[in-house]
Amino acid sequence: MIHRAKYERLLKNSKGQYRYQFNWVSGGFNDIWAKNLKEFKVELKRQFGNSNLDVNYNTLHKATESGARSWDKAGDMLCW
Repeated sequence: MIHRAKYERLLKNSKGQYRYQFNWVSGGFNDIWAKNLKEFKVELKRQFGNSNLDVNYNTLHKATESGARSWDKAGDMLCW
């Protein structure tokens, strides 16, 4: 019997943007909505250009629904 890996669709909003999740090199995490990697970098500079934060690109990925849910839950536990 062949078992197929469960495929989960990537999270995408009504503007056609994916939710990119990533960690900072110095610690912590964040996310940005963008259509592609080029737009991600532009949006990253717009939102965080004046900070000294650096993205750990080894952790950058497009979110799935369940991945985003667990990501948000972890963030909520840290904030409250």
